Amino acid sequence: MTTTPWPTTLHQVVAPRPWVLAFWRALLLCILFSIIFLPEFVRDGVSDSSLPYAKVVGGFRFIDLAILLLVFCHVLALGCLRGQVVRFPRPLILPGLAFLACIGIAVWYGRSRGGSNFFFDWRGLALGIGLYFVWSLWLRSVSDVDSAVRVFAVYMAARIGLLYVLYLAGHRDTLAGVAIPIFDGPVLSCIVFTGLLAFRYRESSSGAGKWLWSCLALAAYLFVLLCFRRTYWGELAVGTFILLVLQSRNRIRNLLVIAGIVGVAAAIMGASFSSRIRSIDVTRDDGEFSADNANHLYDLMDAWYQVGQSPVMGIGLGTSYSTWHIRNWKTESVMVHNAPLHVWLKYGIAGLICYLWFHIALLRWLYRRSKASMSRNPALCGAAFAYLAGQFAMTLGFAPWPYSELQMTTLISFLLAAEAMSQPAPGCPARDVAGSDAPVPLCGTTQLSPGRSAAECWVKRDFCPSPAGTARF
Repeated sequence: MTTTPWPTTLHQVVAPRPWVLAFWRALLLCILFSIIFLPEFVRDGVSDSSLPYAKVVGGFRFIDLAILLLVFCHVLALGCLRGQVVRFPRPLILPGLAFLACIGIAVWYGRSRGGSNFFFDWRGLALGIGLYFVWSLWLRSVSDVDSAVRVFAVYMAARIGLLYVLYLAGHRDTLAGVAIPIFDGPVLSCIVFTGLLAFRYRESSSGAGKWLWSCLALAAYLFVLLCFRRTYWGELAVGTFILLVLQSRNRIRNLLVIAGIVGVAAAIMGASFSSRIRSIDVTRDDGEFSADNANHLYDLMDAWYQVGQSPVMGIGLGTSYSTWHIRNWKTESVMVHNAPLHVWLKYGIAGLICYLWFHIALLRWLYRRSKASMSRNPALCGAAFAYLAGQFAMTLGFAPWPYSELQMTTLISFLLAAEAMSQPAPGCPARDVAGSDAPVPLCGTTQLSPGRSAAECWVKRDFCPSPAGTARF
């Protein structure tokens, strides 16, 4: 009597049809992308703005518990797959672990100084790290990453379109007396990335795809300009400049298109648009659009004084400090609108060194991936590099440390997971990366026969080691 061997992997136990798997992947990705549009704070920066951010127990919120449950389920699924499929960029491991160690030290030091609000600064970062495992389960090949990027683009296009409809219908925020579509910073920052992504992808597309990417880029660029937020104008400007430098084709034409978008925004906003541009000069505080420049400068002065009192350890996490220059704004502060200074204040000089080390390594890794001749997804690498470089550049001025916000860490963890997983392991089926069904050598000893799925290459433990530049766990 013939016996059937027991399946050795989850892929052999449950082999859903490709369209079913694609549907569930797209649905889960859209649910995760929706976190980007869930504002954490209202305009006063204190009150929770929606039910998902309401506290449940022990400082945890509904959305925290939901994400932790999702992460647990995906980590369990990764264990069932028995494959070491979770990858992390090798150049980022050491600086990342060093900074996490600095967080632990800052928590201990803050507690010793009577601190209590320990979740504020690193909760978003912790949840973002957890979501990295979720992304990694669904982004297991180059084709998965390409599909996820298309889902992201369609989802963001729909949400941006809805925001335009609400804006035209009169549902608006107000900034310095000017009606704007939305004020929430993390949402705007993610729309900045959408614009840069579409701007980069339109150059590598043709036909209808080129027109669709162009329309998305135009919609995202114009939306950011209409929102009147200088920080995100800066992110968009720096990111666009980097993309223009990276890609030499059609620079003049692209500059003319960008000038046209700026012209449309100026026509809609009128004289207030040029006044807001002039307010970028931090030495000006006499205009209605530059009245808060002094408070931002004084915010840095208050933080610098605290750093001078404790330059090695800072003040620790969970603590606040009294203000002197901005007492009319707030008598106590827990953060600084300058990321390096904020990190120095809360995590000490070691935290600042590790923070800068991590970002230098991150940007260097992304730049190399965007320029590598063998890169499987240079368009995504280029857009991610331009966006994160622009964000980092703006945090050197008056932008806060971005990793305390769940909206931001959701997007950043998606980008890192997509970049890490977009390069298939040596020996994966050639058809997964080049459309061929030819047998491919596996680790120099065996071959993968035609017809074996790409998923098996990522599931089997004994197929191949990680590609250079990534680490597997």
